[in-house]
Amino acid sequence: MIWALLLLSLLLLMFLLVPVWHREKADDRYQSEENLRLYQERTDELAASDLDEEQKQALQLELDREFLASSGNAGRQAVASPARYRWPVALALLLFSVAGTVLLYQQWGAANELRATELLEKASQVELTQPERSELIERLAAAGQKQPGNIEWNYLRGRLLNANGDFAQAAEVFADILVALPEEATADRAATMTLLAQARFFAADQKADNGMYQLLKDALALTPGYRQALGMAGMLAFELKDYQGAVNYWRQLWLGMGDSPEAQMLAQGILRAVEHVREQGGEVDLSWMKRSEIKVLVDLSAEAKAAVDPADTVFVLARAVSGPPMPLAVQKLTVAQLPQVITLSDAQAMAPGMNLSSHEQVALVARISKSGQPMPQSGDWQAEQSPVSNHEENLIKLTISDLLP
Repeated sequence: MIWALLLLSLLLLMFLLVPVWHREKADDRYQSEENLRLYQERTDELAASDLDEEQKQALQLELDREFLASSGNAGRQAVASPARYRWPVALALLLFSVAGTVLLYQQWGAANELRATELLEKASQVELTQPERSELIERLAAAGQKQPGNIEWNYLRGRLLNANGDFAQAAEVFADILVALPEEATADRAATMTLLAQARFFAADQKADNGMYQLLKDALALTPGYRQALGMAGMLAFELKDYQGAVNYWRQLWLGMGDSPEAQMLAQGILRAVEHVREQGGEVDLSWMKRSEIKVLVDLSAEAKAAVDPADTVFVLARAVSGPPMPLAVQKLTVAQLPQVITLSDAQAMAPGMNLSSHEQVALVARISKSGQPMPQSGDWQAEQSPVSNHEENLIKLTISDLLP
């Protein structure tokens, strides 16, 4: 920015001072021409007069002296006066223009947003110091005020305030964002409702109320299965003694998690909620807490065995019958290892919420990949069985015998 400003200042200096320089030269020429014209007129008048020659010569000599004097002094006077004022005025205009440009850029330009972006990029690489975090929050607030329609600035500010422990301010920011978001932006509204409920919960010293709980219910009505809202809704339900609600929300969350330490901690919370439900005279079926496992015997036909190499890759996977094509569980081996019994389970999930326990009906596929890539290609050999229950207790046999065209 500084170099650009200096370049513009030099251009401005040329526009301001070059006309001053040429104006002085023009004024000098104009004065000289005017003196010559007056001298010539008076000389002609003197020649046409009735005076005798002696008087004409005396008066002509006086005219010559006056012309010489005016030619020397008039130019200096014509230049001295403008030069005394024009150059300082031009320099003053230059300084005023530069200062005005800087001030207007600070007021209406993107200096604040550029600095905020710079701090955000730095934050993605290293942890900001506390002064830098405070500066970033202030700059995000200024950017949000200057561009009310740009919700992203306020959203980032709210997240930073939350991380900074300023939960009351963060709640105000998220409440304003929720008002500004259009009704059709369901995913954004659900995320903002969740953050608003979270900020209000921590601002109230982790004391839940029905307003926070309702925000999470509304968020899940807009985006069912939203993991952050499910976890928070279960926690608030537990705090408000809606233990059955806590079990229901945490059940959805747990089913989408793999067999991980986080899932084990959540299972403990579910069991505590179940105990309270039973104390209140209710009953809860926990059969769903048994992790899904499917045992598959993978073999290949004589025709396929003759066409492939022992080192070729074999993929055995389960995917949802109705849902995204991403595998829920997958194992990789080679032709040389066949036949073999393998176990598909939640431990082999590739993404949160995409595991065997979260889908009741799955398709089982065993494929020999000549390229070594998981995507099916012409020339691969394959076997498939569908649908299969994710709690199938019997051994499933897949014999690879179909050549893909």
